[in-house]
Amino acid sequence: MKLLIVCVNYNSYSELTSYLTSINFAASKVRNIQVDISIVDNSTCVEEVTYDSYSYVKVSVTKLNNVGYLIGAQTVINSIANILDYDYVAISNVDITVAENFFINLENIIIAQDVAWIAPKIFSKVENRDRNPKVISRYSKNKLQLLYYMYKIPVLYYLYTMSAYQCKKLQVNYPEIDIYAGHGSFMLLTRSFFESNRKIEYPIFLFGEELFLAEIVMKAGKKVRYVPNLVIEDNEHISTSTLKKKTYFKYNRESIKYILDTFYHE
Repeated sequence: MKLLIVCVNYNSYSELTSYLTSINFAASKVRNIQVDISIVDNSTCVEEVTYDSYSYVKVSVTKLNNVGYLIGAQTVINSIANILDYDYVAISNVDITVAENFFINLENIIIAQDVAWIAPKIFSKVENRDRNPKVISRYSKNKLQLLYYMYKIPVLYYLYTMSAYQCKKLQVNYPEIDIYAGHGSFMLLTRSFFESNRKIEYPIFLFGEELFLAEIVMKAGKKVRYVPNLVIEDNEHISTSTLKKKTYFKYNRESIKYILDTFYHE
């Protein structure tokens, strides 16, 4: 099994160290595995870090001028000529850790050829719940427009977070099922994804990445599969939590507008 993990770091070196340590330990449990880790370093306060101690993985670093989350990841992915040599390509934050048995379970799962994206269980320590499935069914155009206005009119956002959002915190245990989109903190793309989409071209700085990839997968006639026995622990928005609300709202509006204009124009 050959796996590429492209993780995007923004001034979060302690979280990055914990993440790499968890990957290295999980990789040590599997005999026939190659894990290549490509760190996209968007940091404005760059630290010099060595990665020689991770004996079960191969680590490389690409330093970029804070180009954003998916833009940073796709910069690396799109530059790899032999991307189809990988069984899986993960795009992730660094404020997460992988479970000890993650690669053991990944090696043993049976995934249909038309599955382009595997969404693992992403357990939020803060909310004490699985953040997947992120979106089970495709959003309607009206719902996306409502979300746009929620980020345009802040009072609507605060009303949402105090009411409807609280329902998401209720723990629901879903079985392995096909869904529309997984959570963006760890997105595991299969070789099947890249057979249909050699390159990823998302132009938005932050947010909306899940919806974009979901639309790409759907357009290719393929599926997103939620697999709860693959477990990630989410330590919650280390980078995005530092955004000022005005900037947070702006980036969300831009991402929703792009999704609407690109995929809901009919």
